[in-house]
Amino acid sequence: MTTTDRGAPADPTADPTADLDGLLRDPEPEVRAAALQTLADLVRADRGPLSAGDTFAWALADADPEVRRVAAAALRDLPELYLGDEGVEALLLARSGGADPHVRQVAADVLAALVRTADELYAQGLQDGEPHLRVQAVVGLVALHAAAEVADAADDPAREVRVAVAEGLGRLARPSGLPALEHLLADHDPVVRMAALDAAAALGVPEPLAGRVVTALTHPSWQVRRRAALALGAADDPETAVPSLVRALRDRIVDVRRAAVQSLERWASHRPDVLTALTEALADPDPGVRTQVRWALA
Repeated sequence: MTTTDRGAPADPTADPTADLDGLLRDPEPEVRAAALQTLADLVRADRGPLSAGDTFAWALADADPEVRRVAAAALRDLPELYLGDEGVEALLLARSGGADPHVRQVAADVLAALVRTADELYAQGLQDGEPHLRVQAVVGLVALHAAAEVADAADDPAREVRVAVAEGLGRLARPSGLPALEHLLADHDPVVRMAALDAAAALGVPEPLAGRVVTALTHPSWQVRRRAALALGAADDPETAVPSLVRALRDRIVDVRRAAVQSLERWASHRPDVLTALTEALADPDPGVRTQVRWALA
């Protein structure tokens, strides 16, 4: 019978990973490498924690080459390791900033495999008619920074998937995603358009998207027009934004006019045309708009 140092029977229910956390932070690289190898053995025996994949991914940044080698081998060889957001972040950092070429290659290979898995999940959802599976796949592709694959889903038949694509392209902020985002800015569904407008705002309304955002100020839905006015307030180019926002001050819907005032405020102190337009808006028939104008001019 196996016993502890004190002679008591070993607890068969004890967590086999309980002591590993401290060992993984040990100042001696040999200890850290041995702890990673133990963790890999536990995963192979189906006794490893769910966080094992993240642990191996972050160990790719270890200062010691042997520790990095053990971590890379585990990521390469262990089947179906789960990787959470932290693990994906570690892989992205290792792929782009690692000094060790072997580590960079392993990180790139693991990320490519994750992208393929998410792509397969998306294709499966498309075949089975399950939009929630495709949304999940798009979210996964965004986490993996797979901008091209995210953009490929911009024509999905489900509104919620196209919304996820727009939101994801806004977060990724890649030039390669702008054509898909431009396409979504003209989507027939107002909800998708609003998500694309928010994404365009997050990107500073770059030139390829500016025309679509300005056009959205004439959309039949006042909610879309309001979102377009708010998006133009984030535009990096005032020459595109200001004239359109000044026109939006005459929109028939109060909420759109208030959004235009809110967006114009950032230019009120140094553009005479904005100052003139806001001063004229003090005569707006809605007291809420007039109040917002006074705040903008203060």
